[in-house]
Amino acid sequence: MTKKNQTFEEALGQLEELTGKLEGDELTLESALAYFEQGIGLVRFCGEQLKKADGRLKELLKGENGEFIEKVIGASLGMVLGEEDFDE
Repeated sequence: MTKKNQTFEEALGQLEELTGKLEGDELTLESALAYFEQGIGLVRFCGEQLKKADGRLKELLKGENGEFIEKVIGASLGMVLGEEDFDE
């Protein structure tokens, strides 16, 4: 479960912590399932935050007439996530 005002970075840190616990071999099945369920919630939260960030990037790249600017400076979110290839 995510906190109301949790940041992406906090959720990602929590997810990394849960992953470490799940990789251990000292958990009961019930504990492992609880951690897994919590992790799924964090993954969904992080995914939503990334979609919002991608939307904000697209808004920032709109031209004065409301048209999207074709040239992107740096890497797009899709490139960072491995969904697109980098242009050289």
